[in-house]
Amino acid sequence: MAHVGHIELGHTAPMTDTPISSEPRDQAVAELLAQTPEALVDRLRALADDLKLAYAPNTLRTWRADWRVWTDYCARHREPALPVTLPVLRGFLLERIAAGRKRATCEHYLATLTIVHRLAGLVSPMDAMETKLMWRGLRREHLSARQRQAQGLTLADVDTILATLDPTQPRDRRDAALISVAFEGMFRRSELIALRIEDLSTEADGSGRIFLAHSKTDQEGAGVLQYLSPETMDRVQRWLETTGQTDGPIFRSVPRSNKADRYDTPLSDRDVARIFKARALAAGLDPVRISGHSTRVGAAQDLLAANFSAAEIMRQGRWKSERMIVRYGESLSAGRGAMARLIKAKRRDTPQG
Repeated sequence: MAHVGHIELGHTAPMTDTPISSEPRDQAVAELLAQTPEALVDRLRALADDLKLAYAPNTLRTWRADWRVWTDYCARHREPALPVTLPVLRGFLLERIAAGRKRATCEHYLATLTIVHRLAGLVSPMDAMETKLMWRGLRREHLSARQRQAQGLTLADVDTILATLDPTQPRDRRDAALISVAFEGMFRRSELIALRIEDLSTEADGSGRIFLAHSKTDQEGAGVLQYLSPETMDRVQRWLETTGQTDGPIFRSVPRSNKADRYDTPLSDRDVARIFKARALAAGLDPVRISGHSTRVGAAQDLLAANFSAAEIMRQGRWKSERMIVRYGESLSAGRGAMARLIKAKRRDTPQG
């Protein structure tokens, strides 16, 4: 068994490909670099500390989850984890596809394996033409480039949900604040659970500002300040009064006892998705395609419908490209397309009788 710094590197037990969000960076790095050939240990020992500093914890955890799935497959088939060979990689991808993994998930596995090879100073087989042709063939035969999009929760949907909540109940107070902040800040669920009380401020007009220290597209940690309306700030303040907390995560689990000193467990990203689904169902909305990103999708759709530019929406939602904005606006664009306008014009010009 090899060691990187103070981190023990060894074979990890088989796991699912769901990242564990509460474990420290040290363990994420340790498992990411597990099963490393002895000849590469010195190089990885030199990189381990910088690796923990260079990447966000969520990034390391997703790499770790991918690496666990890969090393489990290799262990079951008695194959070395590094370096990756084309026949083993093909078998791995076919097994993952058969297990129901989508194209984006498989491409994430490939990206993680590429990173591990580069960290280890190995040539990545993912850069070879043979591997690219293999993956292209698997995509054409087994996978579609298009994945089902999360259902957007628009401002109208958010208002419908808020109308069902009882502001005297702790959980309802929290969820009213959570959903409002998620929509107005266009936050990803990982960003929502990272928001902290000490980064919240109130302006003279009653509106608020919340500082997001890190995000998926801000690995350097420059941070961004987001606007919150006076109504949303009121919901947040009511929730914080309920918890009695003055620092730490804004959004926490509600204890059954409702005692202030028990509000000490932060929400997880899975909790966010669960709450969104439950509140949508209670409000009479279809929860099947509701996810932890539904408010973000709905906010983008509302901004597109209001004719805000793609550049403005990208800044507000912290996107680096227009790709997802275009995807979120497909239905709206179709409704504004040439055929839709032709049919509407014909109906206006045709006498009704």
